[in-house]
Amino acid sequence: MTDGFLVPQQQRSRETLARLITATLVTLEKHGLEGATISRIASEAKIAPASVYRRFRDRNALYRVALLSMLEGAASLEHINEVFGDQTLEAHVHRMVSFTLQQYRLRPGLMRALIRFIGSDSDEEFRARALRSISINFERFADRLLAYREQIKSSNPHKAVIFALLTMGTVIEVRALEQVSMWNELTRFDDEEFVIEVTRNFLGYLGYSDQRH
Repeated sequence: MTDGFLVPQQQRSRETLARLITATLVTLEKHGLEGATISRIASEAKIAPASVYRRFRDRNALYRVALLSMLEGAASLEHINEVFGDQTLEAHVHRMVSFTLQQYRLRPGLMRALIRFIGSDSDEEFRARALRSISINFERFADRLLAYREQIKSSNPHKAVIFALLTMGTVIEVRALEQVSMWNELTRFDDEEFVIEVTRNFLGYLGYSDQRH
């Protein structure tokens, strides 16, 4: 990125940075992009605002580091392993849909801030890294699902799984983050019913016929 940020070498500085990153994410969840001021972030981190400015030239620079930390952590194999176990394809998809919706439900303010910042930030390197982290997450989910490629009725199983994942993510994003949308207006489901229907849609697109719902 263009901010010239360097990871601190001293343990105390690394601990302060970790606290600052956590505080940034918490403040974005509470107050959104506009409301997550340096003053509020510093207060949440229990450090002086001047200490923030010694590390970051402005709050956008801090946002970039904090959001990349979150995204690159989410793309880890450990994160993916939380979702998948030794299950059937149907159970995998149901668990994945439920897990994804839960992440949006737990941190809707942060998710809105992330989407807006990626779409509006002027730093091309940040945007590329952010989108790459998200892509890695999708690809790792896809790899797990492609272990069942013999049950996927498509001439290009990888393409089909990626399309199904993107469709799932878009539907969940609108459902969880947009109060005014046709997904909320016309689908009067509770979250449990919603997960079942999205799972059914996902499996149906893949041509998976052994469904129990």
